[in-house]
Amino acid sequence: MALRRRGFVRVGAVVACCALVAGCTPAQPASAPPPTPAITTPTESQIERQMRLDYEAAEQAYRANRAEQGRLYKAGGITEATPEMRATATASYLRITLKALRRIKTAGWQATGTTEVVGVVANGGWKENEVGLTSCEDSSVVRFIDGSGNDVTPSTNRRYVQALKVVKLRGRWKVSTAVTTKVNSFKGQPCEG
Repeated sequence: MALRRRGFVRVGAVVACCALVAGCTPAQPASAPPPTPAITTPTESQIERQMRLDYEAAEQAYRANRAEQGRLYKAGGITEATPEMRATATASYLRITLKALRRIKTAGWQATGTTEVVGVVANGGWKENEVGLTSCEDSSVVRFIDGSGNDVTPSTNRRYVQALKVVKLRGRWKVSTAVTTKVNSFKGQPCEG
């Protein structure tokens, strides 16, 4: 019987040892987690693309018009619209711009400095052939000089937020109307830049 006991103890010791060895060996890696699905950017729909292109073209027309206005203010105003102005403006926006440039011409003034377009954003008004933009314009560096060299710049604040309507006429985008608001700062404005 004593022999049987020893054999039983030996078998038990071997089993215990194997269990300990198995517990001490590094765990086998579990199967790899499934791959994370690739994140795809949704494609732009045809209407979204058209809206984006229309907003870009409308902003380009507005900026081209502002650049032409700046050039004409520096030149001392005008009496008739230039082809560049007619290509980028129409309706009341063109009339108001011409009125201001005629006033400069009549007074014999010239401008120095350029109005800075701080920012332009779409304001949500999109229709086929008509978009809405909001712009922030800072004219605080523009100075007006009379024929004698005197600075005749108005002392009022000259920062503006404009709600613009830009229309497509015969294939060209043109600024049509503007509702202008004077502001002390562009902080909190949608087009603050």
